[in-house]
Amino acid sequence: MPAWMLALVFAGLAAAAAWGLRADLSSGVAGDDLYRFRADDNPTGYAAIVVGKLLVIAFGLAEIAHALGLLADPLLLLRRLFG
Repeated sequence: MPAWMLALVFAGLAAAAAWGLRADLSSGVAGDDLYRFRADDNPTGYAAIVVGKLLVIAFGLAEIAHALGLLADPLLLLRRLFG
């Protein structure tokens, strides 16, 4: 896959996660129809969803930087860390 296409795919992934994160932070509710975490009722679940979306955004940005030649491969780094 060409580098520009890889950057485009991960830019879309990061944008979708950022959009969902914005909606979660503005409403105070994270989740969907199957599960719903409110910041005041279940702060641990809410924080877990928010942190998960932040990690998706960070990974997407790292993959974009890799596709543009600015960083090393983040997947290779994860393989080295977690074996």
